[in-house]
Amino acid sequence: MNVAILGCGGMGRLNAQMAVDCGQKVSVCADTVRPAAIRLAKEFGARAVNDPESAIMAKDVDIVVITTPTTTHEALVATAAAAGKHIFCEKPFARTSAQCRRAIAAARKGGVNLFVGHVVRYFQEFECLRAQVQSGAIGEPGWAKLYRGGIYPGAPGSWFRDYDQSGGVTLDCMIHDLDWLRYVFGEPERIYCQALMRKAPTQMDYSQVTMRMKSGLIATVIGTWAHPSGFKVKVEICGESGMLQFDSTDAPFRAEARQTAAGPTMIVPSNPVSVSPYQLEWQDFINWIEGKSLPRVTARDALRAVEMAEAALSKASEIYKSTYEDMKKAGKLAAGCKPAVEKGVDY
Repeated sequence: MNVAILGCGGMGRLNAQMAVDCGQKVSVCADTVRPAAIRLAKEFGARAVNDPESAIMAKDVDIVVITTPTTTHEALVATAAAAGKHIFCEKPFARTSAQCRRAIAAARKGGVNLFVGHVVRYFQEFECLRAQVQSGAIGEPGWAKLYRGGIYPGAPGSWFRDYDQSGGVTLDCMIHDLDWLRYVFGEPERIYCQALMRKAPTQMDYSQVTMRMKSGLIATVIGTWAHPSGFKVKVEICGESGMLQFDSTDAPFRAEARQTAAGPTMIVPSNPVSVSPYQLEWQDFINWIEGKSLPRVTARDALRAVEMAEAALSKASEIYKSTYEDMKKAGKLAAGCKPAVEKGVDY
């Protein structure tokens, strides 16, 4: 099958390589930044275009890969679905759960397969942790803590630094762990979050989510875009008869950076295994298209992950505004200080 890559940055290149490794052909590379499209097209023997819609509508395209900013996903999914093209969309599925629902409806109407890249479900370390939990190796699990973070992604002016577009570290990064917790332990019952919340972009973000799952498990998830360099992942799961741990600084785990003249602007976590987890998710996607198996992650799973992140951001906004009002009454605010977020979406 022929593939169109929409968005020719780090994730565009990664997914192009995974498509090729799974026996597909990259035929079109589209990016509004033409030099980026040209570079990727040259690397994979494809043609370069500026307009994503023209790439979607190309007659020789069977699969559309969406690695553009999160706020563009819904429209591109809808266009691809209407054109009868199968879709691989990077996470987060969309900026809001309402956008996710409309995208799912569009894919259903178009009769196409819509896959969202929640790749942590395919990381061998995380699959091992899940298998240990499910086997009863630590008894009934009661508490889990996950940590994920690294440098602030994107160069100055990047869409990552516009919270309205990216949702900050809570939506763009922690969504991996929110999805994985639901994958392993079931549905959440209650979500609480405290986070740095600003209207003006700054080169730092930090968020902590606490969840009670319907199973009774308590989970803490920490996400940070505040490291001076590198990328780190940690997991601890405590049960009635044991504990599971994973720390990427101890295990054979590495981080690949998309380089610029000024240094890395994006960290893509990877690990030295015979088959990349990114390739495993692509194989799952292709097998689904070919009718061989159902995928490990569904569009509904991706929707639920966005709903969880929305709930976290909503609670963080509520806490921020409450703190703002308390500090205002106490006369402890600098002149001109305002709440960073005006509204949120309840879980």
